[in-house]
Amino acid sequence: MLQGIETQFLVEKAVRSIESGIDDGAVEYIRAIARQLDISHHHLHRTFAVAVGEPPGAYRRRVSMHAAALRLQWSREPIGRIGYAVGYASQAAFTRVFDRFFGILPGRYRTAYGQARLTVPPVERAQFVQADDGMPLLLLAKRYRGYSEDIESFWEDFFVRFGGVIDRYSVPLRRVGLIYNDWRADPDQLVRYDCCAVVSRPESLDVARPPEGLHVVLSREREYAGYRFPAGSYDRRDAYVEVGDSLFFRRSLALTEDPAIELYDVARNGETTLLYAVE
Repeated sequence: MLQGIETQFLVEKAVRSIESGIDDGAVEYIRAIARQLDISHHHLHRTFAVAVGEPPGAYRRRVSMHAAALRLQWSREPIGRIGYAVGYASQAAFTRVFDRFFGILPGRYRTAYGQARLTVPPVERAQFVQADDGMPLLLLAKRYRGYSEDIESFWEDFFVRFGGVIDRYSVPLRRVGLIYNDWRADPDQLVRYDCCAVVSRPESLDVARPPEGLHVVLSREREYAGYRFPAGSYDRRDAYVEVGDSLFFRRSLALTEDPAIELYDVARNGETTLLYAVE
């Protein structure tokens, strides 16, 4: 029987694999891990469902639908290409699953979103920023799942539980949040969010054996764009939509399904920068 920390590590490893898309299938991946640890596939399946709230297959479907929704909102990719990118061999198959998950066809979803934003006002209280991520960030992260209004409590838990570890690896502290989905589109209005600390000296961390309870994230090398908000003016719920809509509808930048990045800059008197990966 797996011990508590081993179970947690196992589930988080499966979650990372499903989200990164490196597995050939959620069920096959879970079976492979179960064989490695000499436990039954059914036990691991139940453990995943209890820890995450749904079985691996349903979680994988949720992740793919979240990615598709973001592409439909903030890109001009053809629907068939979006479906293929999130794991569906045909547009018909993708359309069926999308309709069951969101209750609306992909084309109508895109049209409704666009019509609701025929006039997008400028983001006046923030400064536009754009940068190439030539030096990826190595992050120590903890995954949380809940409502967007719970995110500040996620951060409180993160620092209470892992403050000692963070102090060893992130000096001075650099805080980064990763938003993995648009909670407004989720039928349950849940958000997947990583609280992260930037590792100051990457050579000091054994990425294969991260500190207990945390996982390692390496940001992708690509172009980012967004807005920097003065201290005290950042409202996550409003900013998430305003920034995305401004980048796409006003600046004609296609946004990807990569997580949105919140950079908390203590050195700049508490400014917060919200960035999206763009093409």
